[in-house]
Amino acid sequence: MSAKLQNLALHKLIEFQAIYKQDWPKYCAEYYCLSNFIHFLKSDPNIKHLHAYTLDTQRAHELALFVIVDRYQLFVGSLENSEQLLKQALGLLDWSKELKCSSMPARHIEALKSVFKEKLLQLQFIDSTLLYYMPKQQAAALKVDVPPGFYLDALTEADANIVDEHWPNHHEGSLYFVQRQIRLCASVGLYEAEPKQLVAWCIRLQGGFLGALQVLDSHKRRGFGCLVTAEISRRLAAAGDDVMALVNPENKASIAVFNKLGFKIIDECYWARTQTQNFTWPKGE
Repeated sequence: MSAKLQNLALHKLIEFQAIYKQDWPKYCAEYYCLSNFIHFLKSDPNIKHLHAYTLDTQRAHELALFVIVDRYQLFVGSLENSEQLLKQALGLLDWSKELKCSSMPARHIEALKSVFKEKLLQLQFIDSTLLYYMPKQQAAALKVDVPPGFYLDALTEADANIVDEHWPNHHEGSLYFVQRQIRLCASVGLYEAEPKQLVAWCIRLQGGFLGALQVLDSHKRRGFGCLVTAEISRRLAAAGDDVMALVNPENKASIAVFNKLGFKIIDECYWARTQTQNFTWPKGE
């Protein structure tokens, strides 16, 4: 009898998350991905368009295999030596609408590519990124010196429009995404005091990585990217978390920031997006 997709309840997500503590930080991407989605579901048990699955087999549960579809984004995880099971789970998803495969650890990419090939899916892109990592003890010791006339604070949803407008990854439905991340995850903004203006920021993405790091053009080359990255890293460390970020190998500015702060590359993760279909996300979702 062939395996089927099985919904993952909150308590199973918590059980799976604990499995990813082994061989730390090898599975840190899976661990913090589940950590964030567990937090989302605890904060809003009826959150829309969020579905978590595994296969209905004992082996899939032993490997903590999960497939999460969050609106149009896809997240996957499993212990090593699970390519065939992961391929099976991915093949059971509905690929009729556009999906953005997000922050996928390199060890899983062949399973994903096999599904693309078998289903004859057209891709907008498939890109690799470097996984930068810093343990919480190191992040807690980062120095943050705010220049006169500026202050640091968590972003509010009122900041979402400017964050979304300046995000290079701005797309259909991204404003809601930014609003939700600000509401549910850690974020930091650097504000000019007079007149009050947000000039640099960083948010935590749902996969657990730092993201949307941006500085206004008018305030670049003043070290503000390093400043907000260091501050959000310190805040995550204070909450008990290690810090991760994914950086495109061509993004020299971001690479310089993470190298300067002392992050280390420990893995590679992939992003891929299937071809756009005639679908528009409902406003506010």
